[in-house]
Amino acid sequence: MRVALILVACILFSCGEKKQEDKMIEKVITTKEEVNQPKEKLLEKEQRLEKERKELRQKLLASKPDENLKNSLLAELYLRNLIHRNEESLEFNLVFDLHGFDCGAPDCYRTTIKFNIPYVNPISFPKTILFSFTEEGCGIDKEILRTGTFQLQEESEIGVNYYSKSEQSNLVIQKEGTQTNLYYFPNTTEGKVQLKSLNQFIESIDETNKENNAPYTSGIMNIHDYSVFLQNN
Repeated sequence: MRVALILVACILFSCGEKKQEDKMIEKVITTKEEVNQPKEKLLEKEQRLEKERKELRQKLLASKPDENLKNSLLAELYLRNLIHRNEESLEFNLVFDLHGFDCGAPDCYRTTIKFNIPYVNPISFPKTILFSFTEEGCGIDKEILRTGTFQLQEESEIGVNYYSKSEQSNLVIQKEGTQTNLYYFPNTTEGKVQLKSLNQFIESIDETNKENNAPYTSGIMNIHDYSVFLQNN
């Protein structure tokens, strides 16, 4: 009889342990679901925003008349109104207002590069470009205006790279997947900036070094809401 009681007690204890274990497992699963739920909602939101972004981009593309530009390396610059077509030329007005490479908001210092290139179909880049270079903003009492010449270094499907000996700088338009990057590299030597190794070069930049070659970028190119450009179209 005693053995039977012990056996029953063991079975009850075992069942109690199993129920407790089940409760613990259920609690862990519930907690995990609660933790993952915001992530799932965040993912859904990101997917929705990406879909809206693509739809707005398509709408903006449809509103632009020049198919030649829309199918070229310059498509994003064209959509963002950094390029305007005249009768026989393309007018570039490139504003670089992000001088801290990791900064996402325009700062109080601005560099503007303007130039024209001949309009041809398909789009092609000339070997030499005459440009004007303007600097204004914090610490500059009077607007600085200079002129110079860019020499074509590279032109391919992944981008175009120009170098100015007088400014010791590179102007780069880079195509990276569906994204287009616009860079102006100050304080460079000829041949230092190359399209094939551009990303590795940027990653290697030490921004704490006063002699760094961190590029200036454009706040306009960082805008992902195409409705802004539809309004200003």
